[in-house]
Amino acid sequence: MTKSIVRSKKLWKEETPLIGTKSSKREAKISIADLGMTLEEVSGGSLEFVARQGARIILEAALNEEVGAFLDRGWYERNEAGTRGYRNGSRLRKLQCGSGEIEIRKPKIVGAQEPFESKVLGRWQRRSKELEAVLPAMYVEGLSTRDFKRTLKPLLGASGLSRSSISRLNRTLKASFRAWRKRDLSEENVMYLFLDGYYFGVRKGGREKDALLIAHAVRADGSRVLLGVYLGGRESTETWRGMLQDLIDRGMALPKLVITDGNPGLCRAIKEVMPGVGHQRCTAHKTRNVLSRVKKSRQEEAKRALNNIFHAACLEDALKAASEFHRRYSKEFPTATEVLAKDLSQCLTFYRFPESHWKRIRTSNVLERAFLEVRRRTDVMKRMPDEISALALVFGVLEEDRLKWRGLKMGPEIHTAIVLAFKQVQDEPIRIQWAEKFAA
Repeated sequence: MTKSIVRSKKLWKEETPLIGTKSSKREAKISIADLGMTLEEVSGGSLEFVARQGARIILEAALNEEVGAFLDRGWYERNEAGTRGYRNGSRLRKLQCGSGEIEIRKPKIVGAQEPFESKVLGRWQRRSKELEAVLPAMYVEGLSTRDFKRTLKPLLGASGLSRSSISRLNRTLKASFRAWRKRDLSEENVMYLFLDGYYFGVRKGGREKDALLIAHAVRADGSRVLLGVYLGGRESTETWRGMLQDLIDRGMALPKLVITDGNPGLCRAIKEVMPGVGHQRCTAHKTRNVLSRVKKSRQEEAKRALNNIFHAACLEDALKAASEFHRRYSKEFPTATEVLAKDLSQCLTFYRFPESHWKRIRTSNVLERAFLEVRRRTDVMKRMPDEISALALVFGVLEEDRLKWRGLKMGPEIHTAIVLAFKQVQDEPIRIQWAEKFAA
């Protein structure tokens, strides 16, 4: 046994007080030599080196204190009963932590009637819990297995991080997703429900992309919540119907308003599963669809005319602006006018709801922006190993992005206004005679 080790053991016994004792309040006078190091080593090393040495010393001291408490005696003391066992040297143990890889001496105990289980360091623990929590987060950030190895090499040392280790760590993310997708939704008081789809390459070796169906909502208190992430072959009526039915089966109350794009399968599924619920079609999607039927030199002009409809001061002004668009462009751009007329009333539903919410409920742009973040994180991976990996990754990205989403201002008066708007949508649908005739 080296002098430094003997000195460290003596230091632990004589100068490391038990937590909670009066002596623990006194400052321990420890020199560099007492720690088995030299000033030159500390001065010449990086802060990470000093942090690793400090982590090693503290861990070894804590393990020795644990062993002392278990044996009910300190170094070189005897227990006449002899039932607690005794120390029998130590074994080297490598551990990966935030400052890098360290090597500690973990005490061995023999002759004890019951096994010794350390609370400081688990039997099979090889890395700190903080580092294990960071790795799935890096996966969500879009790092591939190769990126893991290259980025974390300075921290993980010679032992590195194998592909199987990364897979095991990511099970935490998958387990969280599995529990989340089955959770009860009866406590979610949903006011506004946003639905959208996103096509994503899921299966390895295949070229086709699958539709990810996303549902998020605004609660009665104004906060946002992610409700569901589903995988469907295409955005068909059947897949959307299954998603909506799952939300209801898990206890979600019917929302006062559903905000979607113009996907036909989704619109049909809403009518079947949620009849009578207010439906707002995304005005941004409608604007793009109309402008694509207008020649380029006139698009800016037509866009201003559409903004007069979707950014009017009230529903009456919006209806007048829509009639003006029809009068002005029906002969020159009949297809564009027809696209606008189709389901135009559903594009104006938001005018029935509180004005302070108009900007946030007339489009599905919140999900559009979130999907850009999903694409950025997933582009480096190209194809996911399996369905759960894909869904768990998207869930992780959207949950992270959800924390940045701004809520909506709510209160008793606004809540009452939403309920009244919901009844008005059911009792007095918006009628646009010229649009109905044009669509027919």
